[in-house]
Amino acid sequence: MKGIVKLSMVLALAGVMAGCSSAPKKPDWITKGPAAFKSDKKSLYGVGLAENIKSEALRRTTADNRAVAEISKQLSVMSTSLMRDYMASADATEQDKSSGEQYVENTVKTFASNTITGAKIIDRWDDGKKTYSLASLNVDDLKDLTDKIRQLSAQAREYIKANAEKAFDKLEVEQNKQGR
Repeated sequence: MKGIVKLSMVLALAGVMAGCSSAPKKPDWITKGPAAFKSDKKSLYGVGLAENIKSEALRRTTADNRAVAEISKQLSVMSTSLMRDYMASADATEQDKSSGEQYVENTVKTFASNTITGAKIIDRWDDGKKTYSLASLNVDDLKDLTDKIRQLSAQAREYIKANAEKAFDKLEVEQNKQGR
């Protein structure tokens, strides 16, 4: 009988230890932020946090938005960035012996004068209450995109110039017809 009790206690202790060791460890980027990637000079990183939102989807979207906004802030000191969060929570449980409802609302509006194209969410970590998102923007990709925009702008200017000249030529022809 003592052997069964000892075996049960050993198995229970092993189960508790296994349960404790299986908890996922927080990634370094959560506590260090972009500093976790000091050696990577080719990318900008932003970390976003959303907490106290029961809806996993809203938590994830909010954290993603905040991570991208962090990159936007890094792009330019003069960047105008506005983030407005509104969270309301009313919670009454049966334990309080009062009838009630649970209501959580989250609205996030993000504006930045920098348009962030190419920023990607590359990692997330969620513990059920807090969601962290890690966004990355490759500087070389950003440079390529900027060059393409400049080329497109130059092409657009040439197109407009050529078509404007054609339009003036047509106008001159019409004026000459009227003047004859």
